[in-house]
Amino acid sequence: MLRTTSLYALLLFSLAMLPVQAEVLTAESALATFESATNESDYQEALERFQSLHKDNRDDAELTFYLGRSLFRDQQLEAADEVLSANIKNHPNHVESHYVLGSVKLSRVGEVSVFKKIGMAKAAISSWEKAVEIDPSHFEALYGVVQFYLSAPGMVGGDAEFGEQKLLELEQLSEPWADLSRASKAMRAESFSKAEGFFASAIAGIPERAFPQLMLTNAYLHQEKFEQAQKALQNYRQRDRTWNDPGFLQIELMAGRIYNGLGQSEDAKASLDLVLSSNPPAAIRERAEKERANVK
Repeated sequence: MLRTTSLYALLLFSLAMLPVQAEVLTAESALATFESATNESDYQEALERFQSLHKDNRDDAELTFYLGRSLFRDQQLEAADEVLSANIKNHPNHVESHYVLGSVKLSRVGEVSVFKKIGMAKAAISSWEKAVEIDPSHFEALYGVVQFYLSAPGMVGGDAEFGEQKLLELEQLSEPWADLSRASKAMRAESFSKAEGFFASAIAGIPERAFPQLMLTNAYLHQEKFEQAQKALQNYRQRDRTWNDPGFLQIELMAGRIYNGLGQSEDAKASLDLVLSSNPPAAIRERAEKERANVK
């Protein structure tokens, strides 16, 4: 699970405000709503509360981070980038801001012009590397570093040899997260049975996160093993998820692809139409429209 900073700093901010009791409850409620969210409306409510609190407290490192994280969860990528970048400017050693900013930058690669993609990708790896520099035990940031160097093209900054060195470092911090990198590496080499073994190990070893199960689902989709993909997706639906595990839009998009592969056209249309009717981010809308056009 993405490490969340203690409530202590946020509560200190709350106690400094008047009336004290009301602000403590508001600050606690915003974070509690986000951390316990079970649907998109909960995340939206938390985002609105963080936005309201942040208006008069822009220098508060924790509150600004929570706002940036909420904006990222809502796929307001440019706004999240601005908020987290400002937080880092004011608080250069805020490790979680660097970590989440790396994910924001990578997500923005798909939405910026072709002339900015390389710069955005390099900014992502720089953010993760900074997070690891500040906190060498931050295995999720190191996982991002490993994935980048092992999979990115050389023109962007990929370096397989350096990535292997970093993979050894990740192995020392967390074997399951290293297995997740190994699974991706095996998929690129089309060593599918080996990849499935690594995915299974990662899924078992990272019980607090659900996304490795979705990576396995995608691996089955890549091989057009639609029945196995359907079972893997069902396991993902049943797994506990955190804020940065893919939500229902990504789930239904993948379900539509699986249904279409199984020849269940009506189910495929239902899943994809649900995505398209939910005002999805541009990248997801584009993928859903493409899948919808391919439904037999």
